[in-house]
Amino acid sequence: MPHRDSQDRFWPRHMVEVIPAPGDTALIIIDMQYLDAHPDFGLAKKAAESGRTDIYEHLFSRLPRVITNIQRLQKLCRETGIEVIFIKIQSYTQDGRDLSPGYKAKGMQCPPGSKEAQILEEIQPVGDEIVLPKLSTSAFTSTPIDQLLRYMGITKLLVCGVNTNYCVETFIRDAFDRGYEVILLEDCCAAIVEEHHRVTCEEVDDIFCKVHSTENILQAIEQNRPVGKNPGKYRGRRGT
Repeated sequence: MPHRDSQDRFWPRHMVEVIPAPGDTALIIIDMQYLDAHPDFGLAKKAAESGRTDIYEHLFSRLPRVITNIQRLQKLCRETGIEVIFIKIQSYTQDGRDLSPGYKAKGMQCPPGSKEAQILEEIQPVGDEIVLPKLSTSAFTSTPIDQLLRYMGITKLLVCGVNTNYCVETFIRDAFDRGYEVILLEDCCAAIVEEHHRVTCEEVDDIFCKVHSTENILQAIEQNRPVGKNPGKYRGRRGT
């Protein structure tokens, strides 16, 4: 594999810093659901039944910190009027016949009303926050998220969730190609393999997005907090 310095000659890493602010920014939470982000359900349950609990050891050791950081972001985004949008794997049919061929092949069965289709309890949507079921790896190919973001005037995306090197990375690349300014929240993401998370963050940084910590983005949002009336309250939302 070429050294990063040699890659930079062909892919210059000089992205302009993204400044999140109410009105043009959304927090995008990807696949934080019982299907793939809880040890007792979905994919982890299947792995345990086959005697392979080791597969998810790193993921589930990291997720408590990820969930805490997402909660912190949700709270501030709701207070300041930044949209909070959830993307989850879920078919529209009970038998999953509408899932992409890739999801069918991987056994990503997640029908409406199932436990696996639910967002984790700790970070569930509130009020009228948007939840988009997706049928494939990319939310941009199997949900109306692009139209929704454009209709709401959103151009900047704070992205988090699982898995960093799968659906999160795919979302970031697709968003970049569509002209969105993207921030990957490194400590709000996780992957099954630690090295895959690290490499993904390194490779997308300053090419497809900016990579930041939760703390950095919380500070940036605070600096752009509207003065006066509470936008979150004005828009009919409540905090966690």
